[in-house]
Amino acid sequence: MYQPRYPSFSISRSISRSVSRSAFGQSLEDAAPRGQALQSLAETDSLRSRFFSWRGASGRRYVCSVFQSGEDSFVADVTNGVVIGVAREGATTRPVCAFLAQERDRRGLREIARELGVAEWHVHFCADAAMLRDLSASLLN
Repeated sequence: MYQPRYPSFSISRSISRSVSRSAFGQSLEDAAPRGQALQSLAETDSLRSRFFSWRGASGRRYVCSVFQSGEDSFVADVTNGVVIGVAREGATTRPVCAFLAQERDRRGLREIARELGVAEWHVHFCADAAMLRDLSASLLN
C-alpha cells in the first residue's frame, strides 16, 4: 500500500472531513479545498484545460500545469516541482495527494493514481519543500 512521505490524504479521509464540516453549516462543496482555472485563458480552447492554480496557506497563488493520469510518464520525469494528484467528480476538482516530484517514479505514480482515483496531475515546476508545505497546509485542511 502507498505510504506517503509528505502530507497527503486519501479520498475516504477527504470525504469524512467534508461530512463532519457539513454538520457545522457548510455544504460538502463549500468544505472542499478550492483552486481555480486561469481566467486569462478562459477564451482559449487549447490552453484553458492545461493550467490551474491553487492557493497556499500563505495566500500565495501557485500556477500548475495540468497532465491527465495517462501522462504519468512525463510527470515522473519532472525533477523539480510539487505534484498534486487531483480527482474529479463532475465539475468538482479535489486534490487527493501532494508530494515533491523527485520522490516518485513512473510505477509509483500509476499506483497512487489507481489507489486514490487521480484523474489529473497538477505540477508546479521549480518548487521546493517550503512550497509543498504551504500547498499541503492549504489543500489538506
